[in-house]
Amino acid sequence: MAEQFARTERTTMRRRAKRATYDVEIVHAVLDEALIASVAVVIDGKPQVQPMIHARIGNELILHGLATNRLLNAIAEGAEACINVAIIDALAVCRRIEDHSMLYRSATIYGQGRAVRDEAEKAAIMMQVFESLVGKTRSPSLPPLAEGYLGGAMVVVIPIDEAVGKVNSDVPTETGPDGVWSGFVPVEMTYGEPRPDGRTAREAIVPPVDLTPRRKAMRD
Repeated sequence: MAEQFARTERTTMRRRAKRATYDVEIVHAVLDEALIASVAVVIDGKPQVQPMIHARIGNELILHGLATNRLLNAIAEGAEACINVAIIDALAVCRRIEDHSMLYRSATIYGQGRAVRDEAEKAAIMMQVFESLVGKTRSPSLPPLAEGYLGGAMVVVIPIDEAVGKVNSDVPTETGPDGVWSGFVPVEMTYGEPRPDGRTAREAIVPPVDLTPRRKAMRD
């Protein structure tokens, strides 16, 4: 696999171009950490966007939803998709109003996808999506999917071939008048301690250690 994504007309940044990155590893890392993707397509001549749970498997982005999902069906039928994820790391608080900004990392993917029709492939992909969200140790203790569940679900695979990342990791904050506080306010999405429901508490079950793998992977 190439180390850099090839630049295209759609992925070439012209304003603040130094923030762009075509590094495959960086783009993959942002996709892996983010929990929600904004998925956009044009349907019947009108733009549509929807937040979706996503997962990356190798060089493919996985989206899933109900088989009746209009947006997923459009992608499966050949519509061009634009997918973005973003992670805010800090507020940049400056000494002039116009200089205020954010430190962030984002990734944008363009392309067409395919619907997964094979039931075995769909089941395997859905298991990987599930484990990317709540860890691998949980799967063996759960019953198999209910019969017919996968028939009502759609899985769409989009190659991560046309992509660009955007990273704003430094903002000058000291320019401006004296006597004004400036600096950075870190922004973090953190998981709290797992809270058992009543039945789990009565059974005194300890939560799995890998219950939040996306954030833990980022910090390891």
